[in-house]
Amino acid sequence: MWSSLHTSVEIDARQYASLSASYASFPSDLRHDIADAMESGKLSKSDYASLVRQTLDDGFVLDWPAVDGMDVANERAKLASLIRTDTLASQSSN
Repeated sequence: MWSSLHTSVEIDARQYASLSASYASFPSDLRHDIADAMESGKLSKSDYASLVRQTLDDGFVLDWPAVDGMDVANERAKLASLIRTDTLASQSSN
């Protein structure tokens, strides 16, 4: 039971920031998978682990920025904003 609770815990600010920093460089299928994982408004540790495996499979290595002044809510909002912008751009091109 502990392991299932642990994997459902939200990721930290550095993990959100690592995805945000590389988001624009990711292939569209990976960006779509990130958007799907963020449907609930947050990423869990298990979501992040799956996404990191995908980034590695696609040839990306995520870099964790320094912790100074980082806030989970702000970093989550940055990633959500990138997803929204990407989604809107995709919809307008169709």
